[in-house]
Amino acid sequence: MKKVTSKLSATRTKAKKPAKAVTVKKTRKSILAASTPVRVESQQAIQKEQSHAGVGTAVLQQQRVEESKFYLGAPSHELFREEHFIFPERYNKDRLVLLARDPYWMHSYWEVTASIVEKAKKENGENVINSSRMVLRVKDITNAAPEKPNSFFDIDLAPGTRNWYINVQDQKTYCVEIGFKTPDGRFIMLLRSNYVSTPRAGVSDVMDEAWMSAEEYDKIYALSGGFGIGLSSGELKKRMKEKIQHWITSGVPGSMFSPWKKKEVPRNFFLWVEAELIIYGATMPDAGLTIQGTPKKLNPDGTFSARFAFPNGTQVIPVSATSSDKIDTITITPIANRETK
Repeated sequence: MKKVTSKLSATRTKAKKPAKAVTVKKTRKSILAASTPVRVESQQAIQKEQSHAGVGTAVLQQQRVEESKFYLGAPSHELFREEHFIFPERYNKDRLVLLARDPYWMHSYWEVTASIVEKAKKENGENVINSSRMVLRVKDITNAAPEKPNSFFDIDLAPGTRNWYINVQDQKTYCVEIGFKTPDGRFIMLLRSNYVSTPRAGVSDVMDEAWMSAEEYDKIYALSGGFGIGLSSGELKKRMKEKIQHWITSGVPGSMFSPWKKKEVPRNFFLWVEAELIIYGATMPDAGLTIQGTPKKLNPDGTFSARFAFPNGTQVIPVSATSSDKIDTITITPIANRETK
């Protein structure tokens, strides 16, 4: 049994070695055999392409020429990119603008540069300007010049104020001026605005135009023979006489069928009065401020202003300022009373 086993193992060993050698040789031959035709086919394809190169190039160039007629270029996304723009707080340009909001209110905004203030100090004296207060003078210049207004009133402006709503009357023409009011009452103008006319309040007193009705038109047209009715001219004369008398008493029109205006109804006379309350002041720029218990944001220089409706009765408006370290607190309480008779 031992000998048989040894022979079998020896046979197996001998069989394995030739198999490996044969396998390796067949693999190499198969690779060489397979690769050779591929190289031949590729060379044939190249020769075939080269034979048609002249015709293909001409056709391709012609196609490119035709396509170039309608080619607009690659789209650029930069054209549709939205740019982020921040409006500047100031333009460093002296200006005073007045706008009409409705019959009773106007809005004004302005920018006063340091150069025009320095010019006023040189012309009038630095001490005079420093001791004066800045005001907005509102002038009624209806059928008048700004130098000789019908009337005017001043609005005190807190430092840092750059716009204001102004209560006015309807159907008037106004302009505003910004400047300094000296302790002796003189007004030193810095800027003057454009002119603004407020619109009419309420419904217009002009009546709508009266028009001839379709029935009246058909009646006159029929009497004149327009419909072939052929009625007597006596009825036509009577109808036209009535119409002419009506035109004479209510306004003669430009033509028979054009509109005419009725007499204007006198507008009603009225008077309207209202009041408002303005609180302004200043404290440390880093302080905390409350008005009637509501926090109020300070201007960069520590100034502030607030406007309140002022109905009949007593208005109590406590103003409190607290230091940044929360140690000091000051409260001032203006009390205003209004009684309208």
